[in-house]
Amino acid sequence: MRSSPMPRLWRRFRRLPGGRRLLLLEAAFWLTAARLAILLVPFPRIARYLGELHPPAREPDRFLREAAAARGVSWAIERSAPFLPFRVVCLPRALAGWQMLHRRRIVSRVHFGAARDAAGAKLRAHAWLDADGVEVTGYPEAHNCAEIGYLAR
Repeated sequence: MRSSPMPRLWRRFRRLPGGRRLLLLEAAFWLTAARLAILLVPFPRIARYLGELHPPAREPDRFLREAAAARGVSWAIERSAPFLPFRVVCLPRALAGWQMLHRRRIVSRVHFGAARDAAGAKLRAHAWLDADGVEVTGYPEAHNCAEIGYLAR
């Protein structure tokens, strides 16, 4: 009989430094808020909150002040998402990451794109988040997508 992984995960969580624990809890909160927003709020309203729609950028803007913070947000989103009681796909991850970076006054962009599935029959939509070259959410899948545009303030 196998024991539940929860006690082991709880021990690992408790061993993390306090800042990392808070970052994980914040990520879980914003992932949940993003999921609810997607379910309850019309997307055009969410998009207006994120900023204006821009065509794909040829050269990334140089606006990130702290790459370490963006990498920390990425880490927290990826670590907390599997433990939520619902499936967290690319768009809520990108929205939660955007909000976490926005609260830290770090400018980021939510990108939208599409790619064909492995058989080449169906088109798959995808969203990802970056902050001046730091791949926050939605990677490595984003590398296979044709970008349609991005939202930024």
